[in-house]
Amino acid sequence: MQLDAVILGAGPAGLAVANAMVSAGAQVKVIEPAGRPGGSIRTIHADGWLVETGPNTLQIEGENDQALLERYGLAEVLQEADHASAQRFILSKGKLHALTNQPSSLFKGDLLTWRGKLRFLSEIFRPRGGHAEETVQAFMTRRFGAEAADLLMDPVVSGVHAGDPGRLCMANSFPSIPALEASHRSVILGLMRQPPKGRRIIGFPSGMQQLADAIAAPLRDGALELGAMATLIRRDARGWNVAWRNAQGQEDGATAKHLIVTAPHWQWASLPFDEELKKTFREWERAEAPPVTVVARGYDRAAVAHPLDGFGYLIPGNEKRQILGCLFPSTVLPGRSPQGKVLLCCFIGGARNPALARQTDEQLRALVDRELAETLGVSGPPEKEWIQRWERAIPQYGVDQTRREAALARAEAKHPGLHFHGAFRGGISLMHVIRAGDALGQALAKG
Repeated sequence: MQLDAVILGAGPAGLAVANAMVSAGAQVKVIEPAGRPGGSIRTIHADGWLVETGPNTLQIEGENDQALLERYGLAEVLQEADHASAQRFILSKGKLHALTNQPSSLFKGDLLTWRGKLRFLSEIFRPRGGHAEETVQAFMTRRFGAEAADLLMDPVVSGVHAGDPGRLCMANSFPSIPALEASHRSVILGLMRQPPKGRRIIGFPSGMQQLADAIAAPLRDGALELGAMATLIRRDARGWNVAWRNAQGQEDGATAKHLIVTAPHWQWASLPFDEELKKTFREWERAEAPPVTVVARGYDRAAVAHPLDGFGYLIPGNEKRQILGCLFPSTVLPGRSPQGKVLLCCFIGGARNPALARQTDEQLRALVDRELAETLGVSGPPEKEWIQRWERAIPQYGVDQTRREAALARAEAKHPGLHFHGAFRGGISLMHVIRAGDALGQALAKG
């Protein structure tokens, strides 16, 4: 069987590439070990609850993202985040501090001291500096001061990357921020001069799995092979020869012009590459992706004292709490809980506290009971509970990320038709992965 591409992995990255290629008339085969498409997307429907134990929402920016979702047939079903979720909370010294997209909320509130606010504003007058491998903590401290770094950026890093700002590289983890310093000298001035990006937080009536299913929809006639494992990957003059064993234990195979690897980097060692290519992956053996455990809980509204009038809350590392943060899904999007109930979603573990993610269910329950009672005034046990363990969660873009990505680029240059795409490279946000995967698929289909 001769194909245009074989794609390893049916997460959002692989699905986006495959969708673009198939829509352009290319012949592809997607090999996926799991029994469903979607990768880290996990949507649960139970007794009127809609629970996400993977990505909860999708952040889109501008008309191009909107047009892409329209191509997937999702234009008529988009759910936009409720205005009540516009503010986020940061827990500091036992108090939840509300912040909105308006800078005034930072300066009217008491999250930062008056000295911290003045130091933050002085960023406008700071000269350029730093270096390519500067950490998030070092960059933010240099530009905005230690207080802002600890109370503003630290919790964002925990919430987005489940990471340690002292180990993540700023240029790789948040590239748009140092780019503002480079082009405008000041991050604040750069933000003021930028046109609005039109960011929107969206979801779907049937949850994030609806997104994955929509992207996978064109993969008919056996293009998507679920429950399959690659057993051979070799390249010769005809292209990439890939063999796999399907869910029924039968062997099959194809030759393709392109091989696109979208499986997460911690699975590469188990793929049947030849030894020469496996040497490339040794750069990635130490690439960190710490465990995160998600504990989602349903409560009667009367059991939660806090008004839940926001997206959720994040926690700076210096608070020494045992969760990274908590989302309020039933505030953000409709249909997440039955009438009179609320849904809370807590995240535990990450780069700084990986052992916490590996605790027993009973230990996790006691931990979450204590945290939610203290922060949100939750009383009594939940009516529903779901626990999802991610042993390898979010790739950490440390100071060696640039070197690792360069190793992939060299492998691609040396082996024509080989491509790597996923959250392990270039950006971890779900929309970025989909957007970049679509662009890659279109380019390969044209070539």
